[in-house]
Amino acid sequence: MKNTLKVNSRTRFLVNCSLAAAMGFVLSYIKLFTMPQGGSVTLAPVAVIFVSLVSGARAGAVTGCLLGALKIITGGHVIGWAQAVLDYPAAYASLAVAGFAPRNDAVAVIVFSTAAFALKTAAHVYSGYLFFGGSLKASLIYNLSFSLPEFALCSLALYTLMKNGAAAGLRGGT
Repeated sequence: MKNTLKVNSRTRFLVNCSLAAAMGFVLSYIKLFTMPQGGSVTLAPVAVIFVSLVSGARAGAVTGCLLGALKIITGGHVIGWAQAVLDYPAAYASLAVAGFAPRNDAVAVIVFSTAAFALKTAAHVYSGYLFFGGSLKASLIYNLSFSLPEFALCSLALYTLMKNGAAAGLRGGT
């Protein structure tokens, strides 16, 4: 007698997104450095970008929203609902843009991942400008001071994962 367990594709999608969000959450606590008014350099974006590259932008957006919600619930720096949305779910969900990269095009992966980080940084800059009372230039400088090192660190990690074939042929089309 053959015992098989058929897993619903929607369930598999949600489990994969939840696992990636949990991995991002754990990685968010391993900090290279932390800025005094919030923001830090971590590998958390790798989990969102990786699931986006492997399973598509939709999976990345869900993962980013979950990760952002986890960060808010567990003590994110929140001064209002709009700031919370911009700095957490919107910022992390914007990393899903990497999922629009063509499957086997390394240059496109680099371009789309860079665009994803630019959007994440833009969400933080806009939040800083609106809610922390600074100028747009000051918010940009402050946020770039941790976003650029984080981008470099995450790019290196993603390059290593992709070079070692961690995502080869896994795009599920979700």
